[in-house]
Amino acid sequence: MNGMIEETIIDTASRIELTHGVLQRLANLCGADLLHIKGPTVSPELLEHRVIAGKDTIIPRNSTDADVLVRPEHLSLFESMLTNHGWQKMADFRDGSAFGHAANYWHDLLGYVDVHRQFPGIGIAPSQAFQALWSRRQQVTIAHTIIHTPSVTDQRLILLLHAARSGGSNHPDTARCWDDVDDRERRTIRALARDLDADVALAAAIGELERYRNYRTYDLWRQFSTGDSSRLHEWRARVRAAPTRTAAIKVILSSLALNRSHLRMGLDHELTRADVVRGYLNRTVKASREVFNIARSHVRRRLDSQHRRKRR
Repeated sequence: MNGMIEETIIDTASRIELTHGVLQRLANLCGADLLHIKGPTVSPELLEHRVIAGKDTIIPRNSTDADVLVRPEHLSLFESMLTNHGWQKMADFRDGSAFGHAANYWHDLLGYVDVHRQFPGIGIAPSQAFQALWSRRQQVTIAHTIIHTPSVTDQRLILLLHAARSGGSNHPDTARCWDDVDDRERRTIRALARDLDADVALAAAIGELERYRNYRTYDLWRQFSTGDSSRLHEWRARVRAAPTRTAAIKVILSSLALNRSHLRMGLDHELTRADVVRGYLNRTVKASREVFNIARSHVRRRLDSQHRRKRR
């Protein structure tokens, strides 16, 4: 594939469109089913519109990478295709996020792509979820290539679930995909969320999360939708969200390990022993500082409570 693309400087938006086109062509070659999500593949009616020079103008989404959702049964086939055409895996699924939903790949000319095996917030089995989205897919043309995207309503839900991880009800996608739609479309989105077992994540996006306080995933979605940056809170939420005791133990063990993939991406070079040592040291310092701050906050609350009781 390197010989097909001349090394030249192109703007980010054009590069990402080109990346989507290349990814689809690779999927076509190996027979993998691919749904293109977010970025330049979002339907125009879900984008911001502004009147510029008297004309209604669509404002593209700001994206720095491409995102694709792969049919789980075709994932290994598609990943092999990427590796054989100049893509390097930078982060595996277990390293990517609290949801383990995507692996990150890098290409020297095309940049990053997140290869999703599932979408965070959707609770039914990944294969079942993909087939449901695939059965309602639509076709659009990007980079002179026919690609598949979810239906407009499916895209609304996907963007809302993404918003729940990125600011919840304050996210711009929440305004466009929920606040600005009529009651009929909202009922359709709620029904879709029920079918995909995405009720909790949807609630986190639209400000209704407290309805699900007793659910095991409540803390995790509260963590992301409120922008809580505490790593200790996140790991505690991840343990609670684990579906089984075995899964919870794996989460605990993962919390003790250094995320070398993220460290390598941040440093932009292969890790040395010194990098790993510094990574563990920085991690320990940050964790200790956070524990201290939590303890101090707890003491302050107790003292305030005692002071209020004395004043009564």
